Amino acid sequence: MHEDYKSSRTVLVADVDCTAGGESLCGKHGVRGYPTIKVFKKDGNPQGEDYNGPREYQGLKRFVDANLAGPECSLEDKAGCGKDELKILEESEAMSVADRRERINKLEADIKDKKTQAKTLEKEAKTLTSTLQLVRLGGEKPEKVEQLLGDAEFKEHCETRTCVLAFLPHILDGCAAVRNDYLKVMDKVFKKAKADQTPAGFMWLQGGDQFEIEEKLSLQFGFPAVIALNLKKQRYAVHRGTLDEDGLSSFLKSMMIGKVPLAPLPKEMPKFQKADPWDGKDGKPPAEEEL
Repeated sequence: MHEDYKSSRTVLVADVDCTAGGESLCGKHGVRGYPTIKVFKKDGNPQGEDYNGPREYQGLKRFVDANLAGPECSLEDKAGCGKDELKILEESEAMSVADRRERINKLEADIKDKKTQAKTLEKEAKTLTSTLQLVRLGGEKPEKVEQLLGDAEFKEHCETRTCVLAFLPHILDGCAAVRNDYLKVMDKVFKKAKADQTPAGFMWLQGGDQFEIEEKLSLQFGFPAVIALNLKKQRYAVHRGTLDEDGLSSFLKSMMIGKVPLAPLPKEMPKFQKADPWDGKDGKPPAEEEL
């Protein structure tokens, strides 16, 4: 039976060893005794139908030909050919033996060449994939709470995961010690999230430096202000509590399990403007102009 339909486009004859590797497949289709013959028809029962007809070769073949075999493209069955197939078949039919043999040899050579090209392309694709991974790794520096210095850094850090952004008070509204205290809180929450395998990035920026974005996200209530956003889902949430370890951890955990109200990100979200990296020092008030 296998040989009769090995080139068929409409019939597949297969055997499964239900006592070895095919045990799960047999169980899936309700096979309880051996031998069992199942019939699977296009658009029929996905579990298959039990075959209860004759089990000798001629009886099985008659059943397949009458119930399963569809039109095949051949000289004897041109009705089974598509338009393009029929054109190729009739061109071959009209060829001399020598021309047909030449055409066959050419096609076999082309197939061999294409298979060689496919292997080469597959090898090149693997090399490119490896290169891509290394290039990505070049941007995946050891995870820490980063200062957001511009739109490119923001997207690289936050494009594929939820990001927690802390808008800290302006350095002139506090001092280096105050800012460092907030950063220590963020660092502790970040490390805890990482240990819990919570897929979140943490970044901070100076409040007031990104006026358009702060206005779009309704952060006019003052700083520090903390939001969590997801660019893929185009949603964000605002932390309404204090910026301390318990409050920030609770906010992140609640947001991850869907217990924090989310709002859609503004459709025309402004880009983050470039900022200067903080030098770790207290700020200096601008010099007063003399009258």
